[in-house]
Amino acid sequence: MPVFRAFFCRVILILLVTESSVASDKPFEGSLKVAAHSISDNKSNKSEMVVLTVDKQKLQANLITWPSDQSQVKSLLKFTVAIGKETGDKRTQGDNRTPEGIYLTQSVIPDSKLPAKYGPFAIPLDYPNPVDRLEGKTGYGIWLHGVIKDERVEEANVTEGCVAFYNADISRLTRWLKPHQGVVVIAEDASKVNQKSDVDSIVNATNEWASAWASRDIESYAGFYSTNFNFAGRGHEAYKNYKKRVFNSYKVMTVNIGNLRAVTHPKYAVSMMDQDFHGDSRFSSIGRKILYWVREDGKWKISREVYENRRLEFVKLNPSSDHEEGMQATAVDSKGASTSNSLPSRL
Repeated sequence: MPVFRAFFCRVILILLVTESSVASDKPFEGSLKVAAHSISDNKSNKSEMVVLTVDKQKLQANLITWPSDQSQVKSLLKFTVAIGKETGDKRTQGDNRTPEGIYLTQSVIPDSKLPAKYGPFAIPLDYPNPVDRLEGKTGYGIWLHGVIKDERVEEANVTEGCVAFYNADISRLTRWLKPHQGVVVIAEDASKVNQKSDVDSIVNATNEWASAWASRDIESYAGFYSTNFNFAGRGHEAYKNYKKRVFNSYKVMTVNIGNLRAVTHPKYAVSMMDQDFHGDSRFSSIGRKILYWVREDGKWKISREVYENRRLEFVKLNPSSDHEEGMQATAVDSKGASTSNSLPSRL
């Protein structure tokens, strides 16, 4: 069976546990049911995750679709960019280096709120992200932005760490990279990003992690976490004990994940998914889960875990034209409902 399923594959893992098993120290009894549900693909109304990769060596950026089936990836737009004045990965505030990693876009800043040197738009990134903070990196204000004059992009290494685009290009990107949804991967060599073996490994590991969670296999579940994992001040062992108490507190526990996507970088990887969790009738969490994975002794381990009260939103693709100027995009949620009725007027 292929590692990836069809578009919008939803994996539903349901565990029903008897009341007597909760009250004892015996292994939980019950059944684990796994079912895959595929939403039919309406080609005239297709939506998908998009990823922007930035190659610091080539000074190029590539906007691609990122479906669950890698064989269906499509290149949408390509750009020339400028980056930080200094070479290497960003480590400290003011070092004028462009960070390398996997980032999520934040709310777009329009020209009315920007100094002229940033052009018509800026798209902030979530640097420093959880992995950056774990590594002790400092700084802030890393943006994708335009320029006061397009000629500045041709100077290549001119920013204080941001990624600069021609003004028409940054305007176009605001159509695709929606707040808190756009994925930006910055690497010294983008050819090493999203290697198939790495993506497959992360998808497999995420599914196995979800299965261990649903089956309340605390040893297997805890084994997916890095020894350096920390959650709300709890280290690895304290977190394991905390989750064991949580597992034991429910008679019926349902874990439901969907729209799983994995993005990898030479330094670490990210998996993100919609998550529905229900514990009995007293607790539910319905939102988005992001797992940050690092390599430890040749295996992928979760170094940080983030839950947010929002869903993954894919971008609606209009296949009416294969030309850049003809492409249209608007944010849609994972159920296909439009979340924006208008697009930026600048192109």
